[in-house]
Amino acid sequence: MYERLTELIRQGDFQEALYEFQDEYFHIDERSFSDAGKLCVLEATLWESLRDCVAEFDALTKACQYDYGNYEIYYMLALYYMDINIDKAYLCMEMALHYCTDQEDRAVIESSFVELKSTGRVRVRNVSVMILSYNEPELLKKCITSVEENIPQGAFEIVVVDNASTELKTLDYLRSKRDTADYPFLLIENPENYGFSAGCNIGAANCNPENDIFFLNNDAILTPNAMFWLRMALYEDRNVGAAGAMSNSASLQEIDKSALIEFFLGKKDGDKDKIDSVLKVLQDADDEKTPWHKRLPLDQAIWAFEQYAASHCAPLRNPYIRSFRLTGFAVLVSRAAILELAREGQVFDEYFSPAYFEDDDLGIRIARAGFKQYLCKNSLIYHNGGGFGGNNEAMEKGREKFIQKWGFDIWNYSMPWIETCDRILELAAEKKGVLRVADFTCDFGANAAYLKSTFPDIYVAGVCNNPFAAGIAHNIVDDVIYGDLNCIRIPWPEHSFDVVIAEKKNVSKGQIGRCLKADGTTFLYEE
Repeated sequence: MYERLTELIRQGDFQEALYEFQDEYFHIDERSFSDAGKLCVLEATLWESLRDCVAEFDALTKACQYDYGNYEIYYMLALYYMDINIDKAYLCMEMALHYCTDQEDRAVIESSFVELKSTGRVRVRNVSVMILSYNEPELLKKCITSVEENIPQGAFEIVVVDNASTELKTLDYLRSKRDTADYPFLLIENPENYGFSAGCNIGAANCNPENDIFFLNNDAILTPNAMFWLRMALYEDRNVGAAGAMSNSASLQEIDKSALIEFFLGKKDGDKDKIDSVLKVLQDADDEKTPWHKRLPLDQAIWAFEQYAASHCAPLRNPYIRSFRLTGFAVLVSRAAILELAREGQVFDEYFSPAYFEDDDLGIRIARAGFKQYLCKNSLIYHNGGGFGGNNEAMEKGREKFIQKWGFDIWNYSMPWIETCDRILELAAEKKGVLRVADFTCDFGANAAYLKSTFPDIYVAGVCNNPFAAGIAHNIVDDVIYGDLNCIRIPWPEHSFDVVIAEKKNVSKGQIGRCLKADGTTFLYEE
């Protein structure tokens, strides 16, 4: 298929190739996903030849949405990143090998991969997947299988710490896996349940000391490309310390149910009965207290999430949401961050045992060490929940411990002013040029993270009332100062901001006026 288009590109007859592509693209919805993906790869090849990297990238995104398993996508991405970010080029080449089954093409990719590694410039580390296990053997099997299927061979090890499981099936499975795995697999059996923090620290201490560490719950399941995009985020630059994924069930990282409904309403292929049953649950407003995935049989819930993930695991121009904490059910932490934070062997602070808020604590420590943390919009990991789920008493104890350690309640800093931010995004969409925002409610940068996840070019200047908050926010906002909100000298040009966000009780009209353009907009909060 597409022989004529392929030949025109090979001959360098790009004008005629464009006409041929347009004719073929008109019928793309009639093609199988695999054939549609191949057409988009040819489109990317055409734009590469015409030296249009933007159109090339966009075509590769479409190709991945149709068929994420097409190895040519990742090989072309590797070439795209080669002179931009050699670490990301390495990861793309590795993924091309992961998907490639054509022996002739595989030899070409392997040769390029070896050449890339020989430069001595690649700093990508392998990954230690550290799984804390406690019962739930069927979920655990799915978890480990998803790791084996979705991370390239030779790029990972698995370290399982079993927290004294009482179900023999769990231990039998783990021992069998330890004895038969064709990759590094380490099993540590604790004599008692040490809780989340201590169990993870035992695992971290036994991971390969050269590797980055991916902390993964035993009830979490990787979807295709989930780890790939997490690693791409971790190697975005040298200051990224951690990366997390979107999920069906994870605090502040959940895919909105409306997005899932929209996806399944528009899904034309697949088992119609399955789709209808998923939609029925998603649209059921009578049982909002029970998460949607808990109202479906396990396999069907996983299927539904994987269907969504398969169409959303593609390259994105703006793939990250900046954050100051990531949920610990699935978090990839760089070795550099671990060396900085865990000099005494504690990645997670065992003060929070048995569980809850140890991930928030880790996020604050990573941020204070100067590392960025990215939530990846194109990395999706199913999370079944469980463990301490629903245990409000344990949650409150963890929250109290966090307040005692840090002196503030992180729940007061985690959410943006969504209604205000949405109105600012509307202004950004209308404005020609870069929208400038002065945020006197900056705190840890939640507003900026929300705004930049949609429009990364929005300029956000944060004004914090203390240096601790400014130290966290500086990895999210474009500039930050701290002091008395009403009296601090503003270092930016007067009347240079399109938008000012402030609390009326804390900031005077005069201070706001010094920042705001004559035609600017103020968003004031009043208690």
